[in-house]
Amino acid sequence: MPHADNPLLQAHDLPPFARIQARHFSPALDRILAESRAQVAHIIKTQAAFPTWDDLVLAMDEIHTRLEGFDALLDLLASARSGDAWAQASLDCTERLHDFQRWLRQHPELFQLYQRLADSQIAQHFEPARTRVLEKILRQFRQNSLAHTSRPDLDALKRRIKGAEQLFLENLHKANNAWSKTFDNESELSGLPSAFKQQMARQAREAGHTGWRLALSDESFGIVTGYADNRLLRQALYVAYSTRASDQGPHAGQFDNGKVLQQLLDDRHQYATALGYANFAQMALEPEQAESAEQVTTFLRGQLALHQSAFAKETEQLKAFARLQGFSELQPWDYPYLTEKLRQQAAGTSRHALSAWFPLASTFTQLLLIATELFGVDFIERQEVATWHPEVRLFEVREWDQLIGYLYFDPFDDANRNGYPNTTTLRNRSITAEGRPRYPIAILHGWLPRGSGAQPAVLDHLQLRILFHEFGHCLHHLLTRAEYREISGITDLSRDTSEFAGMLLEQWCFSKPCLVRVSKHYQTGAAMPEKVADQLLTFANTQASWETAVLLRNALFDMELHRTHGDGRSVQQVFDQVNAHTGHLPVFVNERWPNGLDYMVTGYAAKIYAYAWSKEWALSVLERFKRDGLFNPATGRALRETVFGPGDSRPLSESIAAFIGTPPVNAPAAKPEDRGVAPSSLN
Repeated sequence: MPHADNPLLQAHDLPPFARIQARHFSPALDRILAESRAQVAHIIKTQAAFPTWDDLVLAMDEIHTRLEGFDALLDLLASARSGDAWAQASLDCTERLHDFQRWLRQHPELFQLYQRLADSQIAQHFEPARTRVLEKILRQFRQNSLAHTSRPDLDALKRRIKGAEQLFLENLHKANNAWSKTFDNESELSGLPSAFKQQMARQAREAGHTGWRLALSDESFGIVTGYADNRLLRQALYVAYSTRASDQGPHAGQFDNGKVLQQLLDDRHQYATALGYANFAQMALEPEQAESAEQVTTFLRGQLALHQSAFAKETEQLKAFARLQGFSELQPWDYPYLTEKLRQQAAGTSRHALSAWFPLASTFTQLLLIATELFGVDFIERQEVATWHPEVRLFEVREWDQLIGYLYFDPFDDANRNGYPNTTTLRNRSITAEGRPRYPIAILHGWLPRGSGAQPAVLDHLQLRILFHEFGHCLHHLLTRAEYREISGITDLSRDTSEFAGMLLEQWCFSKPCLVRVSKHYQTGAAMPEKVADQLLTFANTQASWETAVLLRNALFDMELHRTHGDGRSVQQVFDQVNAHTGHLPVFVNERWPNGLDYMVTGYAAKIYAYAWSKEWALSVLERFKRDGLFNPATGRALRETVFGPGDSRPLSESIAAFIGTPPVNAPAAKPEDRGVAPSSLN
């Protein structure tokens, strides 16, 4: 294929989605890799005598930007489009691309050039943002080049780790697909929402059956255990879900992640100790705001202690309610069901009735308007620009009528894809050596259920929180003023930093003025009355301790597992002990929750704590908004300038301190690399 005909090799501000086909990727990658190798050789040759910022750092940034953009685009389209051609394109390109990126991260001559620049006299006068960029680059080199120069076998070990993580997800996906139940009698589905039953009927037809088909997924687990009056159905789904990919349950021994997880932990520990770390947790926490695994563990245990009284109160409240409902003995699959009933009783309304006030289309419009009011930016929809799916919406983000970034909104789930709500990026903000801006691109994948017939897509309170949370990530990415790729994008932040903006914006969902503002009944168009908003908040805050307990348990388990690996305990033993320490949560003897905990293999290993940690910081910031007004433009702009604007040019704790006037809760002291000093374990 002539290069001039390949859209992936042509300059563009936004990907030309209408023109891109699977066959374009492999020849484009051939050209990109060849050109990148030549550019690297030229940089090494010309910078050998005297490395400079523009001709080393920014020149290499051009290469990394091109490679990362290609990778992000391939990942997006290969997951969004079905067919053998797209699977083959991913197979042909992904490993080659990642091998080349690994080669760059392990290149000893590049490492030496960056180190010489950092040690030079001119670097002593760099602005803090440039110093931070060099610190991050050198830290990445140390974690990778040591494996390349002193232990070649560690490169193979790292590949094995990636393979095990992928196998874990594949096993989980197969376990989900292996289980289903078909129903001919609708009475067995009593209590389930009508929209969910319609979805089950559609899935049955697609599978060639009549009646209703129940599949195994996060969504079905939450809905069935929360709503199904049929106790045996709740039990069947609970057992299947809690034993997925394990040696227990209806598919015991098939797709078993037990050995996969154990080998993964062994390999992670071996890799970390070979690089001079005490354990994988210490290595994982090096770029984080948290100082150590011990500090994280102390924080999480402190959070548990703070919530014990609420745990005890809500447990007794639920058991008393259960007795009134005729339950003599509670099983784990009864707790979500009774919790939902108790919430309805306390609020005087149902989750379904409350969701009618939040149709997705108008709610998202109001969310954009809130961002406009708080941060002074406008979102201009570009319907004439092609995207990768007709339902995906594109917005230009403008400030003072000047373009500053792009937002794609990909709202709905897809039965042909295995996904979850998340935010991805196609490009970080940066300024080239010639002074040209590259505008950031964020994608909000809502993974929300579609409407049907006269019923549009509507959001319950949890889905509303998810929408706000993911939009917070998008704002964090789009509103930065940082000029360098390594410190401007959310994918380059530490986990306990990147979760902050999502956790912060999510808190608006617990504010009555915000709920009223974003609401619009899908049938009448009326805004939510304050009385109904009070009911919603009562519903959301009743029996909320179960969500807190699961988060703290999983975070403690994750940290304990990676911090104490090799002490003789199995994965399940660690989980059982942490679960017992957490208390509050019901236990079924054959549960194998670790085998389905995908956070362990999706970039959150030893970092699940980030959700609880960043929430505490978000609550500190929220106090100023409560004082000044949740929609106060001056406060919103102050947040943008002091927290979002600097990006990762300084620790988040410093940015928050600048915003609220005091260090946030649990703010650690400056780490060695934050002071420009390499950690001793890497010297």
